[in-house]
Amino acid sequence: MTSRAPLWPALAVLAGAAGSTLATAMAAAVAGRQADLALQPVELTLRVGLLLAAPCAGAVLAAMVIPKPDPDALWRLAVVGIGLGVPFGPVLVLQLDRVVEFGLGTCLLTVGVLVAWGLVGSILAAGWWSRPARWTERSELPGPEPPG
Repeated sequence: MTSRAPLWPALAVLAGAAGSTLATAMAAAVAGRQADLALQPVELTLRVGLLLAAPCAGAVLAAMVIPKPDPDALWRLAVVGIGLGVPFGPVLVLQLDRVVEFGLGTCLLTVGVLVAWGLVGSILAAGWWSRPARWTERSELPGPEPPG
C-alpha cells in the first residue's frame, strides 16, 4: 500500500455522502415537500419509491465519480466507505432527526432503512466498479481482440 492508502476510504465516504445528498435532494424536490392526504395510491407509491431509490442512485453516482482503487484491499475499503456515506443524504435532506418524536419503533425502523441504504449502496458501487467494460480501455483504433 502507498502512503495515500487512507485517502481512498475517506474520499469514498465523502463521495457517497455527496452523491446521496444530491440524488435525495433532487428526488425530494420532484416528490414535493408536503404530504397530501388526497394523493392517489399510485402517485403516493411513486413518490415514496423515488425517495427510497434516490440514495442508491447517489451511491452509483459516487462510484462513477471516483476511480476504482487498484489494490483489492483499498477497493473493498472504498466500497465500504461509499456505503457509510450513503445514509448521510437522507438524514440531511429529509430531516430524519425529527423521527425521535414518533417513538422507539419508528426510530428502529429508520435506523434499519439507513443501514439497508448503506448496504445496497455498497453493493451497487461494487457492481459498478466490477463491470467488465470498466476493466479495459476502448479505442476506435484497430488492435488485438479483447479476451473473452
